[in-house]
Amino acid sequence: MSSEKKEKKQHKMNFNIKEKLKKTFSKEHLKEVFTGEEQKKHLKQGSYSSIMTVIVLAVIVVINLIVAQIPTSKTQIDLSTQKMYSVTDETKTALKDLDQDVTLYYIVQKGSEDDTIEKLLEHYDELSDHIKVETKDPDLYPKFTSQYTDQTVAANSVIVVCGDKSKVVSNSDMWETSTNYQTYQTQTTGFDGEGQITSAITYVTSENNPKVYWVTGHGEASESDLSTNFSDAVNKNNVEISDLALMTDDIPEDAEELVIMSPTTDFSEDEANKVITYLENGGKLLMFTSYTGTDMPNLDSILENYGVKRSSGIVVETDSQHYYPQMPYYLLPNIQSDDITTEVKSNYILMPVAQAIQKLDSYRDTITIKSLLTTTEDAYIENDPENSTWSKSADSETGAFDLGVSITETIDDKETQIIYFSSASMLSSQIDQAISGANSKLAATALTSMCDVEQTVVIPSKSTSYTNLVFTQGAVNTWSIITIAGIPLVLVVIGVMIWMKRRKQ
Repeated sequence: MSSEKKEKKQHKMNFNIKEKLKKTFSKEHLKEVFTGEEQKKHLKQGSYSSIMTVIVLAVIVVINLIVAQIPTSKTQIDLSTQKMYSVTDETKTALKDLDQDVTLYYIVQKGSEDDTIEKLLEHYDELSDHIKVETKDPDLYPKFTSQYTDQTVAANSVIVVCGDKSKVVSNSDMWETSTNYQTYQTQTTGFDGEGQITSAITYVTSENNPKVYWVTGHGEASESDLSTNFSDAVNKNNVEISDLALMTDDIPEDAEELVIMSPTTDFSEDEANKVITYLENGGKLLMFTSYTGTDMPNLDSILENYGVKRSSGIVVETDSQHYYPQMPYYLLPNIQSDDITTEVKSNYILMPVAQAIQKLDSYRDTITIKSLLTTTEDAYIENDPENSTWSKSADSETGAFDLGVSITETIDDKETQIIYFSSASMLSSQIDQAISGANSKLAATALTSMCDVEQTVVIPSKSTSYTNLVFTQGAVNTWSIITIAGIPLVLVVIGVMIWMKRRKQ
């Protein structure tokens, strides 16, 4: 192409560009852009975008406001193993029936709140219109706690108030700890906030608290000698326990129940008669005995007056599914259906060195005796446990024996109630812990079931450590066979099959 043609082509392109620019920036075109249809189109699109943005923001604000009003129990999921931040159905039922205003004062400095306790109190506040939670900073209200207690209230404690009644739930009561005496380090083992607070609410809203008298003077075990689980359960039901020396004192008129806990010496005849007279007038008795090898005729007369006696020896179980490994006298009895045993029906009950409870050949037809805990038909009575080889002889008394019974008698509108267990050792801390507190739960339920408790609510603490597993002797035998013989045999068979397959190849 010649240079002349190139110049003409370039000149033509420049002319076209100038014409387009001239047309684009002409007065007529600019007027059309800013005042004509194109402007309207842009304005319409911009307005639509702005309106949609405002609508979306408004929806988000409304949703946040709605969610903020939903209880945290519905918006937060408790994924902890022991449901540390949740409340049980027992508490929900208790608060549902609440008809008095209760205030929970949370004593804590701002910024030092315990997250677990704070979330728990939020649940209480949400579950009832009669519950109100208020935080009181001791720095701002230094004299606030003095109107409810003379004691110093620790941080992260709760004061439960209803009218003129109040109860302090200290932080140390809510968090359970134990000390490792090898390292002397303290570790947290459980959280009992819900159990303590619900118990305190029941206390301040109840008109009367049942009074139980603990018989002393015969070497009985005291409440402090027993599993702390039992004491805690009794205290959570707001039962007032006082000691009673029958040798010098009569049974008070306000006694709703007596507790006889494993006496090691016999009652006097006068003491036994006091108990019998009390029972014949509609009294209640929770009784535990232990094998001592000595006769206690006056103590036994109380039981015999109501149709039962205890064997002279102890019960031994031969069914390997019903005793603790290598200890046939540590019994795992059958749990019979009853209101008292409902809460432990799915657990094991462990009864060491128990005596057989046997019905007399004859007793008043007004007396009803119901079994609570029984052995299997393969059990027998060992009359000389100190020198026993733990093998059943031809003359051993065998059969299914009662280890716990409920006795009732109604005469002239007076109802007598006795719940009797033949092994006080079942309430020792070591035995109770071996079955994760089932023994103490059963005993506490038995005690409170005979009291005039307005509302029985026993909520166990939530463990932050492990839970014990119970294996019977039969289970131990089965797993021993599986691990010693079963698994190796399976491996040998698999190995032979692989060898044969490879050999054929």
